[in-house]
Amino acid sequence: MDKELIKKQSLEVIEEVLPELDVATVDTSASITDDYDVNSVSIIKLLVGLEDKFNVEFDDSELALNKYESFDDVIESVEKKMN
Repeated sequence: MDKELIKKQSLEVIEEVLPELDVATVDTSASITDDYDVNSVSIIKLLVGLEDKFNVEFDDSELALNKYESFDDVIESVEKKMN
């Protein structure tokens, strides 16, 4: 699966998990905590949604909010698990 498709599908999951965000205007390189108020519960929901979408698994140590500065970081983690 190519990077653009992974990003597109990841943004769909972000939109499902965080419906208050308009993914069409989300800056994926911006801080998820400072700019989008993502908290530790939201990041776990997002990662679980990505696990289901891409059939990948995040270790418990990867479920911490401090592991991800931006949505790009989250998407990159999915890409690494896909390859």
